[in-house]
Amino acid sequence: MIWRIAQKMNDMPNDGRRSKKKNCSHSRQLKAFIEIAGLINERLELKDMLTSISRKLAGIIDCDLICVAVYEEDDNCLYIRHISRREEGLNPGEELYVPLDENNLIGWVALNREPILRKKIRDNDRFREIMKDENLGSDIVVPLIVRNSLIGTLNVGSRQDDYYGEEDLELLKSFSELASIAVANSLLFNEIHSLGEKYKSLMQFARDIIFITDLSGNIVECSHSMSTFLEYRRDQLIGDSVYNLIPPDRRDASKTDIADVLKREKSSLGDFSFLKRNGEPVFMDIKPAIIRIKDRPYILYICHDVTGRKQLEKKIKEQNLELRDKNRKLTQLDKLKREFLGRVSHELRTPLSVVMAYVNTIQHDLSDESMNKGTLMEFLDIISVQSEKLLDAINDLLDLSRIEVSGTMLNLTPASINEIVSLSGKMIEPEAARKKIRIHHDLDLSLPIIEFDPLLIRKVCASLLGNAVKFADIGGEVRVRTSRGEGEAVVAVSDDGPGVDEDQIEEIFKDFTQVDGGEDRLWEGMGIGLRLVKHYVELHGGEVWLESEEGSGVTFYFSIPYSSADLPGRESDKDKMHTVN
Repeated sequence: MIWRIAQKMNDMPNDGRRSKKKNCSHSRQLKAFIEIAGLINERLELKDMLTSISRKLAGIIDCDLICVAVYEEDDNCLYIRHISRREEGLNPGEELYVPLDENNLIGWVALNREPILRKKIRDNDRFREIMKDENLGSDIVVPLIVRNSLIGTLNVGSRQDDYYGEEDLELLKSFSELASIAVANSLLFNEIHSLGEKYKSLMQFARDIIFITDLSGNIVECSHSMSTFLEYRRDQLIGDSVYNLIPPDRRDASKTDIADVLKREKSSLGDFSFLKRNGEPVFMDIKPAIIRIKDRPYILYICHDVTGRKQLEKKIKEQNLELRDKNRKLTQLDKLKREFLGRVSHELRTPLSVVMAYVNTIQHDLSDESMNKGTLMEFLDIISVQSEKLLDAINDLLDLSRIEVSGTMLNLTPASINEIVSLSGKMIEPEAARKKIRIHHDLDLSLPIIEFDPLLIRKVCASLLGNAVKFADIGGEVRVRTSRGEGEAVVAVSDDGPGVDEDQIEEIFKDFTQVDGGEDRLWEGMGIGLRLVKHYVELHGGEVWLESEEGSGVTFYFSIPYSSADLPGRESDKDKMHTVN
């Protein structure tokens, strides 16, 4: 506003009729406007405010009289609240009643909200003179208006005829824009101040949190309980914006909510959040209401602290989320249990059924001596193989049980990784031969004799080789390699099977997980082999990982660390690799 007024001052014409006494520099005028703007936020008594305004105005317009009339809605009239004269002494005429009609100059300006410049008052009998005794020769009267509401009038007068021109009129109109706001604010604060001791007692002793804001959200009054609850002094809250008490991420939404109150679209603001002085969030249930003080609208807020309820609701919500998560996990475990029981049933009953069938056949044929020795030995071999499958499945379950209960204890023994790999390959050869799969060994002969649990690592190698043979194509190839890493022995087992999807890699080492896990799956197994592999390797301080592309097979790796004391002298590169087909 100051910038706009300064522009208007620069554009004002100089009519050439002003005396040196009347002339006032633009810089002095602008300074006066800045000073009057500074009064807007001052909470001054009306009398002190009008005196300050009068002094600022007298510094930029030469005059014999300054008069301010204030509109009183209850009486539907104006009262002259301030008179300033050039002469020293008393100011008679204050509190003078001015009818709100068009017969007098002040009433006409107030009703029509238009300024008037009179150059020769003595020749003008249009209005009945309210202050005839002042013997003025010329004057200017402008309305004081804020947001289309009449505040009053401001006029300056001189005892000389033709003393003021259009430039003075424009200057006074600009001045009145700021003066109107200053007077309106002073009236507002005086009105609130004059609500009386009963109102003050309510604000001081009410248990509920109560505050009042103007339509812009500035707090004009608050109860003692509000300042105590938010840990501010009352004078720190009054005059501040209520939005400064709201968390930054909620301010825009809060403005929308309050706008809905003004539009009467909301009658309450539930769980409205505020910040205490220390930054702690609190929540209140708010009942807002639009009230009017001297026909000016304000918003009254009556609030109840619901922070405890909100915290309880948050705790219940968190517990519900936790329960849902646990329920989801239980559902997953139940699904795993059903799948596992189905696999156990298949993996245990299948070999057991074969054993029972062949035993019954042998018993029947031996009873009538119809079975020859060769057939008997063939049946016994089948029974032996199926019994070993059954025993391996039971041992896997027992090993898994030991993992879950206490962890498997290691029986560390100096041994050769290459020998364990070769022995494991021989164990898988019968199954590989059945599928016409060739097992290819690439063994690094520089690997040292190191300490590990031979039984567990043999199970690891046998499990990985068994998986490779299971998933390899008929007539395909399985490769097993050993190599020497940085302080560790590394074993890799590869197949040329279908491979593993990228999104299945993280799941593959979990309990009871199979790449083909449906009831109509193509491959046997209980889905615990890789879980045991991971556990056995990690007990040695090693790692297990895999590399795969769908349709291009898969390579499983595991590592066993060793200390520098295990390292022998390195052999030549020529003797380093030994290939066995």
